[in-house]
Amino acid sequence: MTHPFTGVTVLDLTQIYNGPYATFLLAQGGADVIKIEPPGGEHLRKRQGASGAAMPFAMLNANKKTMTLNLKSPQGREVLLKLVPQADVLVENFAPGVMERLDLGIDVLHAANPRLICAAGSGYGRTGPRAAEPGYDYVIQAEAGLMSFTGEVEGEPMKAGVAVADLFTGMAAAQAILAAVIAQQRDGLGQHIDMALFDCQLAMLANIGSSVLVSGDEPRRYGNGHPTVVPYQLFKTSD
Repeated sequence: MTHPFTGVTVLDLTQIYNGPYATFLLAQGGADVIKIEPPGGEHLRKRQGASGAAMPFAMLNANKKTMTLNLKSPQGREVLLKLVPQADVLVENFAPGVMERLDLGIDVLHAANPRLICAAGSGYGRTGPRAAEPGYDYVIQAEAGLMSFTGEVEGEPMKAGVAVADLFTGMAAAQAILAAVIAQQRDGLGQHIDMALFDCQLAMLANIGSSVLVSGDEPRRYGNGHPTVVPYQLFKTSD
């Protein structure tokens, strides 16, 4: 029995968390993911943990192949464009405008391979008044509302224990890519996927976000409690 994504080739130009998590999920499903790193390696390789290993990089890039390309050079760009016709998916999360400055925008990529699914991750999406701004998980958790109702009742707003805005966006990107692969296999055409950290974090406010829209009331912090459900908190128990 083969893995579900066997035969799907992904060019992974992503870095840090949200993009690499999306391609990690595809690799776990059997996709052939080729991670393309800049000279010197991706930034996360430099984050050494207590064990001396670059653990975030190792976790997010398991099951991937890797190669180094300088996409700012004509030779590096030429190599990438030779890989594009053989690929099903290309994922990147550069700052908005970088792919266009490298002359690797969506029009160039689709000219080389009309079937290619191009997925782009950014802080606020590739269109709209904030499209040019960079995105950062900690800031997005605050701006999209998660921190406002996370923390002790009388305390300050707090972030989540892990980079959830990045991870939510990676999960949503993987889901969107898989939907596009189904359409690609049916229609023979690629799509352009635009994933924004802000949008994905806002969507994950779920019932609390919907309650704010309905009532207009700001959400409160309940610590480990719940505004309407009891028991729904921590209790001290015997060993």
